[in-house]
Amino acid sequence: MKKITVAAALALSLTGCAMGPYQGGFLYTNMAAPIDVRDNAVGCTKKGESNATNILGLIGTGDAGVEKAKSAAGITKVGSVDVHFTHVLGLFSSTTTTVCGE
Repeated sequence: MKKITVAAALALSLTGCAMGPYQGGFLYTNMAAPIDVRDNAVGCTKKGESNATNILGLIGTGDAGVEKAKSAAGITKVGSVDVHFTHVLGLFSSTTTTVCGE
């Protein structure tokens, strides 16, 4: 009975991430996702990026925010925002936010 309970708990814990719109891989993830922007009439004359990294789930550094990416390129009007995720075995993960605008 104890083995069944442990197996059921493990199976339920692994399905928690599958509820979101973008599912990463358990071993490796390298994917990009768009972020909703209300004013898409803005051209892409400037492009700014911001980054955050995590090592071993213990050390997290950086700022992957939209405001950081906007200020890096001097953007005042946002046309699009994309986020790129990389994840390797829970040992390393990186998030890069790219803002395109004027």
